[in-house]
Amino acid sequence: MKKAVTALPIFLLILTACEKNSFVADQNLLTTSNGLKYRYSDFELYDSSTHIFYFRTSHPEFPSENAEAFSLLAYGDIIYNGTFHPAFSSSLPSGPYIDTYMSLYQDFAFRINFMSVGGLQKDNRNDPVLVSILKEHNLLHSGLSLAINSIERVGSELVLKCNLTNHDMEDLLVIDPAKTGIDLFHYFTNGLSLRDIANNTVYAEPIQPVTPDPWNGWDLNWLSQLKSGESREFTFYCPLSSVSSVAPGEYNAVFTYPGLEFQVSKEQLYQPGGRVWLGSVEAKKQILLH
Repeated sequence: MKKAVTALPIFLLILTACEKNSFVADQNLLTTSNGLKYRYSDFELYDSSTHIFYFRTSHPEFPSENAEAFSLLAYGDIIYNGTFHPAFSSSLPSGPYIDTYMSLYQDFAFRINFMSVGGLQKDNRNDPVLVSILKEHNLLHSGLSLAINSIERVGSELVLKCNLTNHDMEDLLVIDPAKTGIDLFHYFTNGLSLRDIANNTVYAEPIQPVTPDPWNGWDLNWLSQLKSGESREFTFYCPLSSVSSVAPGEYNAVFTYPGLEFQVSKEQLYQPGGRVWLGSVEAKKQILLH
């Protein structure tokens, strides 16, 4: 009887250890409805500012046009589900989605986008549980943030001042408008837009961008280093075609700071000055124009 009592705690300890190992053994981070499975070890990093996942190696099979949905998991538990959405589809996606046609990134990276029709759906792409588990696996990178400091009317222009901050653990290489010139810079972004809160009217900056030569090329000389923890202010002079009719009042301002996308290959991602930052970040601010 004494031996049986002694053996019971040992048996429970072994059983608990087996259950724990079974729990930890599920290392799938992403699965698809057509059976593709990717483990934590298949990924190099996740940029929480752009919602871009980077594989360690190229995966030409992903994203798959044969799959309808995907799931992000933490040790077997689904954190959130999303859909694959072809760009030529006439329907609008809802919630998290991945573009499957004419991807903006080469086959080592993909971006999870989000759309909420009517603003009813919560954006959970940076769910705290997912962020925690990615951090545990040394995959979490914080990327960049953009903040609009001020927008003022100066003569026939609006002067936009914004801050770009590197929250990442790595030094990043970002597109520098002083190096590209403003016209080439606007090939990568639509510029400033204002929505009149009172009249719901949109004013957009007129843009005549310069296309890179070749159109799918890029130059390291376009980029500047933004060190980890560094913040830099950029000033943009934005002539609006209807600037004279932009009446004094309150506006919702939107500006997107761009990065490179499909141009950069896996072999080109890391340069002597840091990692080439891919994607884009958006800043919104309610402003009062005089």
